[in-house]
Amino acid sequence: MIYDYYKILGVERNASISQIKLAYRRKAKLYHPDVNTSASAHDYFTILNTANDTLTDEKKRKRYNLKLEYEQFRTTQAATSKEQPHRDPAYRRNPEKESAQPKTEEKDFEPSRPLFKLLLFSVMFLGFVCIFVPSLAVYHNAINFGVLILLLPGFFMIRDVTRSILLSE
Repeated sequence: MIYDYYKILGVERNASISQIKLAYRRKAKLYHPDVNTSASAHDYFTILNTANDTLTDEKKRKRYNLKLEYEQFRTTQAATSKEQPHRDPAYRRNPEKESAQPKTEEKDFEPSRPLFKLLLFSVMFLGFVCIFVPSLAVYHNAINFGVLILLLPGFFMIRDVTRSILLSE
């Protein structure tokens, strides 16, 4: 819910900037914290300042008017709209039955610990194989040195598995 700055300042929606400034000055004299000693005077004065800043700037005023119209449209739609019953009686909502049924919370999927660790260690083993086989082939001059780029997936596998192991514990 947003404040209706027009009601706060006591002006019409089509008021000119000079009328808005005049209304602001009148209200500011009444609610300035130096003059008014009530506890809510400061809060109301800050709202007055915001209203004055918004309504005297043309761009801010247009944007505010759009927000205000949308808010009024939304509240009238919510007040007038009713949930239409479904044509098929099997799909009609029955609030009495819904409240009678206990609601169960859905739990996130949690894998079993031994299988999860077995999977992680098998991926880590695969990462070591991805590193060991190409490096052994380069060592024996079976393939070029440039093929060592194939080691990167192995390094990433090992890195991600160790992170998963550390986070799961």
